[in-house]
Amino acid sequence: MILEPSNNPRAEYDDDGNIILPETDAPGSAGTLRKPLWTNIEEQNELQDDEIRSSVVQGSRISRNKITEQPATKIWKDARKKIADVTEEFLKEGAKQYKWSVKTMFKGMKSSAASGKYGVGHIWSFLAQPVWVLNRKKHKAKQYSRFSLFLIDTVRFGGTFAVLFVALFVSLNYQSFWKISQSYINPIQRAQSSMNSSNQIHNALAQKLLRSPSLATAGASKGDLLSFLPAVGPPENRIIIPRLNLNIPLVTPSYKALLSEDWDKLEDDIQTALKIGVVHYPGTARPGQAGNFFVTGHSSYYPWADGKYKTVFARLTELDVGDDYWVYYGGDKYRYIIRSKKEVKPTNVNVLDQPVNKRMATLMTCTPVGTTLRRLILTSEEVDPDTGAPMQVGEQHKRTEPKINVGALPI
Repeated sequence: MILEPSNNPRAEYDDDGNIILPETDAPGSAGTLRKPLWTNIEEQNELQDDEIRSSVVQGSRISRNKITEQPATKIWKDARKKIADVTEEFLKEGAKQYKWSVKTMFKGMKSSAASGKYGVGHIWSFLAQPVWVLNRKKHKAKQYSRFSLFLIDTVRFGGTFAVLFVALFVSLNYQSFWKISQSYINPIQRAQSSMNSSNQIHNALAQKLLRSPSLATAGASKGDLLSFLPAVGPPENRIIIPRLNLNIPLVTPSYKALLSEDWDKLEDDIQTALKIGVVHYPGTARPGQAGNFFVTGHSSYYPWADGKYKTVFARLTELDVGDDYWVYYGGDKYRYIIRSKKEVKPTNVNVLDQPVNKRMATLMTCTPVGTTLRRLILTSEEVDPDTGAPMQVGEQHKRTEPKINVGALPI
């Protein structure tokens, strides 16, 4: 039997073991051998990769072209739209929160008002309840409300407490109050103390010098030979306030505590010095120097405490701007005129400031009398004792003394 060649070509193997398929140009035509299958697959994969890469590159070029083709105005328009949307959302949320807060607040206020109204009504109904109080003298009961009884008891307790407080306060400070009231009780004394005359100063000084063992005599001009003696100061430092009829020793405590910054010891020294006069505060200027000559004194103190000057500045509030006072310091005479009057807190230490361009003085005491709530501050300016002109820094007072006939003096 003879086999006829088949029209369908068969696959074969080459030397390397690859499968070779027959190639056909057209259906029904004689088959021609194809290239190895493995080679065709690789080429096909390569072709596919090339197509993918070309499509990606082409797509990227298209997208890049689209991006570059977008105008800048469109980007800015989109950004503004987003900002407007966010702002609108923020405002809407804020308005919603505000409405909720206001609504909650009014609801709370309404609830509080209702609770308060209920509480007030309940309390008032309790206070309005009638109470019968028996009168022991008339043996009759009188009707009161709880509220009226509460007011009566409050007034009684408050009045009793006020009377006890005033009595205790006056008894502790009776010396100061008596000193203040004396000037009102005796109008002649008040009129004399209101006279701001240098004669009072000289008279007070003369009386002091007459009792001094270190000087023979001194005094005001009286027409005799003794009146021609040079004006001399007392042997101790003093401050004289004519309007208040005061002639007070001026005491300067030791500077040791101030230099060593021992503030407790400095306070003890000041309190000790206040028993024997008014205090020239340590570290402040002296009379005649540039700075602030600071003087402090008691307006009131405990009645059982030692000292004769516990009430020395009790009437210091009576001094006004324009009044003057005199200071004898180291044998020299200085005059000061009050320029300002004020009250400050006890913690205000600015009153101790020391200016370098003027000569001034300060008088300080506690106010109101019997308390330490505030400090009364009288600021003064040093003036010429004769003319009343302000004294400049470094300026010295020139005194004109009458010529003395030495031959007329007793030997």
